Amino acid sequence: KVEIDFRDLLIKFFAEEISDEELVLLKTWLDKDTENRKVFDQENELWQETSNKTKLEYFNTDIAWNDISNRLHLRRNNRKSVTVIRNSTFKIYIAAASVACLLMLGALSLLITRNDVFNKVAKSSTTILTPDGEKAHISLSDSTTIILNSGSKIEYKGHFNLKDRYIKLEGEAFFNVHTNPKKPFVVQLEQMDISATGTKFNVLSYDNEDRVEATLEEGKIQISIEGREPIHLQTGQQAVFLKRSGKFEIRDVNIETYTSWKENKLRFNDAPLEEVFRRIGRKYNVTFDLTSSDLLNLKYTATFIDESIEEVMQYLKVVTPITYKIYYRNTVNNNEYLKPKIVVGLRNPIK
Repeated sequence: KVEIDFRDLLIKFFAEEISDEELVLLKTWLDKDTENRKVFDQENELWQETSNKTKLEYFNTDIAWNDISNRLHLRRNNRKSVTVIRNSTFKIYIAAASVACLLMLGALSLLITRNDVFNKVAKSSTTILTPDGEKAHISLSDSTTIILNSGSKIEYKGHFNLKDRYIKLEGEAFFNVHTNPKKPFVVQLEQMDISATGTKFNVLSYDNEDRVEATLEEGKIQISIEGREPIHLQTGQQAVFLKRSGKFEIRDVNIETYTSWKENKLRFNDAPLEEVFRRIGRKYNVTFDLTSSDLLNLKYTATFIDESIEEVMQYLKVVTPITYKIYYRNTVNNNEYLKPKIVVGLRNPIK
């Protein structure tokens, strides 16, 4: 079995010397693991930084190799120095050290057009999805970390942290944003944008829910909604936007109530039962069927950590006047697994 050198493929991609077959192999490798995409982002950023050294009339690959090896913690051995002469009267081309080929072959210099490479990278994108009932921990190339909640999705372009720091979100995520005042970190939602330069905040924006929540744990964020003045949130505040009515509210909240999900906990503080069921359903990958509208008038305060769904429902039954039955559904005709359904009713009518 021939071992594929993916760093060699990266350099060929940046230099536009990659074949169609190699491009398929590279894409498969990038899609396989988020850490592979992080390597791609790091080497692409090094490539772009190298192309910005336009004042030099020559470029020594010893300098580039030291820079790359220091950043990627790679060994310096079996290499040779290559010098590329620049012509300032023509378009500026860049030479880059290939991490893999310098180790294997001794020396390599490549000439590329910077704009063509950047456009090719900019058109690429990364999408990360979490299945229902699961979470994901993500590290971006700018050192920002994201915890993605159940049934959520983020997407970002290939030029992330080179041109800008834009992320599209559907669902819920907790962001720990690395500080960079020159490149604001922007979370793009369906009807609003949330921008920060370095802070910690939680965003909830599921397509099947009417509300959008932004909860600020640390620092400051700016919320932009079309047709409104920008809104600035302070630590300990939450912004709630109702998509259908367009109503907007800022309130002081207990941060842990809205961020404890990332630690596999559920905290409720006088929360409407509708919200309680929504968050329980997300964590335990179940659906709820409410048989009475009076259930929406009930409120609940509790904390769940490691309890099973059966234990959670039993606790709810003890402290609130509800009845419930859990239906464990396995498969349908096409062998697709269905979520368990919990039917909830009132034990005693509310007068």
